[in-house]
Amino acid sequence: MASNMKKWITIISIVSILALLGACGNDENTEKEKVDKTTTDTTAKKAKSTPKETNETTDTKKNETADKATTTDSNETKTTVPKENKKASAPTNSSKTEAPKSTTPKEAFSLSASGFKVSNVQPVLGGEVTTTYLSSSKSFQKDFESLTLSINQYKVEHVVGANKEVSTSNPESYLANKNGYVITLDISIKNRATTDKMYKADQISLLGSSKSVGGSLDNFVPSSFHLSGSSADPYNFSAGKTARGLLTFTMDEETYNNIAKNSQIGVPDPSRFDASSTKNSSQDNIIAPFPIK
Repeated sequence: MASNMKKWITIISIVSILALLGACGNDENTEKEKVDKTTTDTTAKKAKSTPKETNETTDTKKNETADKATTTDSNETKTTVPKENKKASAPTNSSKTEAPKSTTPKEAFSLSASGFKVSNVQPVLGGEVTTTYLSSSKSFQKDFESLTLSINQYKVEHVVGANKEVSTSNPESYLANKNGYVITLDISIKNRATTDKMYKADQISLLGSSKSVGGSLDNFVPSSFHLSGSSADPYNFSAGKTARGLLTFTMDEETYNNIAKNSQIGVPDPSRFDASSTKNSSQDNIIAPFPIK
């Protein structure tokens, strides 16, 4: 009896051990399956992620390529812009170079020191006109009873080869097609009296050893530089006023050479033209040295 019990206990123990071993084997298989499944899933995930990474790599390369292309284009643009600027700047440099070529307008005649040098003779007669003598300071002044006469400046111009046509009715035609001289005086006449006074400046004359030349208020005188005492009468000088303008003398070369040897200026006394004056008409006529050479 006891022997049978031991057998059963032994059998039961063996069965239990086998059962336990079977259970352990199943657990190992299960764990192995889990591990294998996990490995398989991981491998699958890696396989799935690999294309994504490949795509990301591809996209990155594309972006890098695009960035590189953009950088290249930008660099090319930066390189090109200065070239265009250089081309654009070329006309500017050219225009700067051409600027000095523009001609400066010629100075017009005036009573200023520089403007007085401008010739009023050359435009009328043509040819070659040169200034041979110039006095830029006041060279003569005379205080008469009521009038003060001043020569502010004067010049001598030599005309050679005059070639312009001038009407014979014009006194300026005297030197047409011939050589000669024109002497221009800048004159001021001041009336110090309280009444208007008469004076004829064109009766001033240049005197030589045997020749003389009378003056003109019109020959080679621009319209805005006429010596005029008043708008009503150029010979009538308004009380308390000063008039200023030009007086000219025209002569051929022979006459000039005669006068230039011992040149003088003859200035008539204003009493000659004033009927109310008590002076003799020949009183205070002035003759003074007047170099023209």
